Amino acid sequence: MNKTLVAFASRQEFNLVYPQISAVVAASTPVAVGIKFDVAVCGVGALDFSTNLAYVLSCCKYERVIQVGICGAYPNANLEIGDVVRVDSDVIGDMGVQTSDGHFSSWGEVTGEDCFYKGESPRFLTLPMASIRSAVGVTVNCCTGTKYLALRRSALFHADVETMEGAACFAVCKRFGVSAYQFRAVSNIATDRDTSTWRIPEAMAALKERVLDNL
Repeated sequence: MNKTLVAFASRQEFNLVYPQISAVVAASTPVAVGIKFDVAVCGVGALDFSTNLAYVLSCCKYERVIQVGICGAYPNANLEIGDVVRVDSDVIGDMGVQTSDGHFSSWGEVTGEDCFYKGESPRFLTLPMASIRSAVGVTVNCCTGTKYLALRRSALFHADVETMEGAACFAVCKRFGVSAYQFRAVSNIATDRDTSTWRIPEAMAALKERVLDNL
């Protein structure tokens, strides 16, 4: 067992990077990739990802977890499809309350607490990885499908990208005392939903080149 676990959410993302390894196997137990790191598929969404990652960390002793995957970039984030970012902080974007007039207040607004989950300092990374652009993420259960919601979420959380697992990864790793990092490649712009514009294979290829090849 290596000291670093690279955690994927979906089997699709995993298969694009490691077609020679069974995603079914990686979803049941970590698999070593050489002598540098192990890989695992932990499931899509905060619930599945956090449950499966917690199970892995309860069985295996890792010093750090590096979560990798795709993301949607908000329209005003100055990011393009294929760009790779290091998400250093993440927040649950659709947790909160809705008032009778339809206004949404985030959980941070309701409680007055800082609800951002943060990763480890990039100073412990290799120089190529530490040099990747830092970004703020929003973890959601329901992905953005309109430009209005994209602008609302990005403004509310001062966020650059949208994910479905980032905050969960940070929270679980903190509980287990394990360092955590999150790297994402932009596969689409989070705006009016049009899957024909998504570039998932290209995004994962960029992620492999910028992150996994530099571990």
